[in-house]
Amino acid sequence: MRLYLNEKPRTFVITTSTHALVIRHPNPTYKHRSLRNFLHGHKHNKDNGKDSSKVLVEFVLKDFINLSAFRDVTPKNSKLIGFLGLLSLKNKIYLGFITNDDFVASPTADEKIYRILGTEFYCLNNDEYDYLLNRNYESLGHLESERVKYPASSVRKLLSSGAFYYSKQFDITSTIQERGFGRTDFRLIADSAYFEQFHWNKFMLGELLEFRNRLTASEQKQIDQSGFLTIIVRGYAKTVNTQIGGEEAMMTLISKQSCAKEGPLFGDWGCDGNGYVSNYLESEIVLYTDKFCLSYVLIRGNAPMYWELENSFTTKGLLAANGKKILFPRSFEASQEAFVRHIERIAIQFGDVHIFNELSNKSYKGVLNASLEEQIKYFVQHREQSALDFRLSYTHLPIPAARVRKLWYTAQNPYDIVATFANSAVNFGALFYENSSNTFIGKQLGVFRINSFDSLNKANFLSKVISQEVIKLAFQDIGIDLERELYTKHAKLWEENDRQITKMVMNYVSYSDKLKTSTQSHASSVKTHIKKNYLKGVVDTTKPNELALLKLLGRLQDQQAITLHNPLHDYVARELSSRQKEFTSQLQISVFASTFNVNGTVYEGDIDSWIYPTDVKHDLVFLGLQEIVELKPGQIVNTDLRNKTQWERKILGCLSKRDKYMTMWSGQLGGLVLLLFVKESQVKYVSNVEFTFKKTGLGGVAANKGGVAVSFKYSDTSMCFVSSHFAAGLSNDEERHHNYKTLVKGMKFTKNRRIPDHDVVLWVGDFNYRINLPNDQVKPLILQKKWGKLLEFDQLNQQMASGESFPFFAEQEILFPPTYKFDNGTKIYDTSEKQRVPAWTDRILYKSRQNAIKPNGYNCVQNIIFSDHRAVYAVFEVTVKIVNYAIKKSISNQLYESYKLKHGELQDIASLSFDVGKKIIDYDNDNLPPPSTDKEKWWLKDGKPAKVTISALNSERNDLVINPWHPINPFVRTNEPEFVPLKELQGMLT
Repeated sequence: MRLYLNEKPRTFVITTSTHALVIRHPNPTYKHRSLRNFLHGHKHNKDNGKDSSKVLVEFVLKDFINLSAFRDVTPKNSKLIGFLGLLSLKNKIYLGFITNDDFVASPTADEKIYRILGTEFYCLNNDEYDYLLNRNYESLGHLESERVKYPASSVRKLLSSGAFYYSKQFDITSTIQERGFGRTDFRLIADSAYFEQFHWNKFMLGELLEFRNRLTASEQKQIDQSGFLTIIVRGYAKTVNTQIGGEEAMMTLISKQSCAKEGPLFGDWGCDGNGYVSNYLESEIVLYTDKFCLSYVLIRGNAPMYWELENSFTTKGLLAANGKKILFPRSFEASQEAFVRHIERIAIQFGDVHIFNELSNKSYKGVLNASLEEQIKYFVQHREQSALDFRLSYTHLPIPAARVRKLWYTAQNPYDIVATFANSAVNFGALFYENSSNTFIGKQLGVFRINSFDSLNKANFLSKVISQEVIKLAFQDIGIDLERELYTKHAKLWEENDRQITKMVMNYVSYSDKLKTSTQSHASSVKTHIKKNYLKGVVDTTKPNELALLKLLGRLQDQQAITLHNPLHDYVARELSSRQKEFTSQLQISVFASTFNVNGTVYEGDIDSWIYPTDVKHDLVFLGLQEIVELKPGQIVNTDLRNKTQWERKILGCLSKRDKYMTMWSGQLGGLVLLLFVKESQVKYVSNVEFTFKKTGLGGVAANKGGVAVSFKYSDTSMCFVSSHFAAGLSNDEERHHNYKTLVKGMKFTKNRRIPDHDVVLWVGDFNYRINLPNDQVKPLILQKKWGKLLEFDQLNQQMASGESFPFFAEQEILFPPTYKFDNGTKIYDTSEKQRVPAWTDRILYKSRQNAIKPNGYNCVQNIIFSDHRAVYAVFEVTVKIVNYAIKKSISNQLYESYKLKHGELQDIASLSFDVGKKIIDYDNDNLPPPSTDKEKWWLKDGKPAKVTISALNSERNDLVINPWHPINPFVRTNEPEFVPLKELQGMLT
């Protein structure tokens, strides 16, 4: 594989002996400004904008390309082994390559696995680092130190760490049972529902794989065999030689870490809304001889619920006795939904599932164990709700760490442990394939799903025990007794697997629960604790190695997914858009939104009139509470969660009086709380739940003011619900405007998505906007219910009308009295010394695409009077899209095929206006005129200054003026002259 670069226009060509992959950016930028910048457009010199993520790609025969105008930039002292894809970082796009590897495993005779030891990245859309492409530069000895400064250097270092693997013969995310035997072609499996979670460069390859899927079958085969699209996994792989029945055999262990979970991938955490868990690992043991192949798969991961670990430390920086505490940030019902998604995903792939739980019954682990067993019990009791037919078994087997160390190298498995899983092992079977007759003797029909607290050492040991027992039983069935040496090598493989996986997890864990013994480390742990208490579920990712990992996965907020821009893709997108009705249906759901400043109080009275102002049982209930606690100086730093918990339980209890609801998300930032409840019957539609927050108090330092937001998808409609609390004070309307801008720009979700990037947005809060009138004018107007007159002086209404704050947002008509400020416990407006002017501080705004929101009511609750505010609520009917992806994919495939037939197998971008290999103009060296300025234009001869000459005004007459009755639009036909004499105009005016 070789790499070529053409600088103008900037194009990379990756070649093998037969084919080439052409990659170009439509708007490259250059370090030195020149005429080429002008001809490409000055806007292209800015490394921002949506165009930065667009890429042009073409797959052609190498013979079609004339590379004489290209520079060979293949590394001089290494080689390009495989193309990893395109990485977007800070509005620049990098091509990633494997440059060094090591052969480590061979699960079968025809399959090889390589460990990645070296990678390299090249910038596609910027020439700033092109000096690193100089093949002679390596001899200067400065290359490595310079590469550290390279923006993609941290990802390069991560991928070169020896923890990533790939194969040229097969999709390494798959298992042998999935990919089958007797196939000589590369079959892509990494885009399937289960195996895509092990695809670590999916962010880099995603669009390229879609591009590959649109090629013909023969072209797909060529691109797969070329190494142009190399899929990698992270984990462990090794093969050792052994003997079975006197014949040479290979024993291979492959472990793959999952990268699918939203939030922390490793550490003391549970699952996300889609049921993906931290520390999830799939291990496959393979025994291969000339006669047969045995494969067996085990999986492990943290308990599949919403949970996390909180540490408490003493004043000396030591972990306090029993100082660890399990936190459950979401409701039991929410955890059950995630648990079901986790188990059913496994069952779809493997069949029956046997959960092996190694959690202790003691201390904080006992709390987690009890909660997990509740989830399993509830699931078993409600199995009729599952559409899948599989058997779920459960075993609780806490194994002391001392026993694990003692039994690690024993060739004989402990009988008491084997007895707990023997029946399932027999029922599940294993993949057993006879090479000579090309027949399956057996297949694996179920899987053991193991979890300990961190799913590391103990889970690895139990995996080793189960694996050894399955191997023994399988060969006993065909009359072969295995030698002790095989069991010893088997144990060493699992031990080495444990060391590497543990090291990888601990080096990249988000929060470590290691003992802190110094004042400095204690301060660090307290800081982490405070950050976690600001908002449960939000991860502080400041460790450099973890940041590199997030860059690789495309999870930094400023990273954009690459999009391939080509006529074929655009054509299909347009056609699909025009045919949406064929694969899209609509569903109307009811959404209840409310905001309430509770003034630091947990109300003990009835709240039915607030939560159920009508008899409608809403599908989604979204509440934003402000001042959930009295924000003293200490509360601004270390949030008290007790009030939030009590309010959440009270509201959920009220909702559940009329239907079954569950807490989909709850989060707290200082005194600001966001609660999202979903009717249980609608939970199946909700996915990709994500949370973010931003502080605005004290210049963005304190949590007394700010915003929290939750993003999620309801079927195929993206929604964002925001709760905020802006600056107080009558004269602080400009600061409130600044609060809005800070939140709308600063609150980001993954892949750089912001609040406006959703189909539906509801924004509630105590915005604190006031009415610009004195008390003696406002109160009489309130008594007269002249809401329209008051709204003329409402600060928020004025800012929205001028387009300053909340542009494109709407608000339902206000037909209720101002909601602030009352004397607590009364319906009387403020009688204190400050005599605050009544105002509509509490508001609910909305915006949507394609008019998806229909407002159905807006009011305040006037009979709940414990606070100095009144609760405000709004009801909406939201139209959501339900997409049938099977029909959509079928139509998409038909469109691609019809386009290719019509245009004669035209490649994706063959019709674009650039031809690879043709002579490109050198804008600096060719004799072209200098760039234009405000005074001189290059298209005017002899550099004459640019000016406009109007013949009528340039005549001898000097009494002409512009005719005011002449139409402004130059295309409108008229008999009016453009210019008239001044005297004539004066006469007409008089």
